[in-house]
Amino acid sequence: MDDEWEEEEQLVVVELSGIINNDFLSKCRTTCKILDIDSDKPMMQVGQYVFAGEYEGKADSGPELKYMCHTVKKLMMQRMFLTEKKESETNTAGSCDGDEQRDSAGPSSQVENTRETEDEIENTDLEDSAVG
Repeated sequence: MDDEWEEEEQLVVVELSGIINNDFLSKCRTTCKILDIDSDKPMMQVGQYVFAGEYEGKADSGPELKYMCHTVKKLMMQRMFLTEKKESETNTAGSCDGDEQRDSAGPSSQVENTRETEDEIENTDLEDSAVG
């Protein structure tokens, strides 16, 4: 009896969101671990980060897309955390429009806050947390 099995290949774009270091994925040389990829709620681990997700854009679930145009521009954005200003910071920062104030802390302190928050995440192994 021949042991034949089918191999199916699908390309999927994975969008990661949440608290993650921007440089982590570009410098990451480890593989990712995926659990229950065929389920409605697959899980993925990349290094110390664990993600739970769901599929969007399944066949026949959305509008049919039509090619309109292309561009060579790319908008690069980084996640930032907003913090409430103290009264002393408001007086020294100056005003922009009306009640809006500029953030005197700047992006570098926000990046430090991001790193501190990421350091608090425990290094959880997806295989150890799987039930079954």
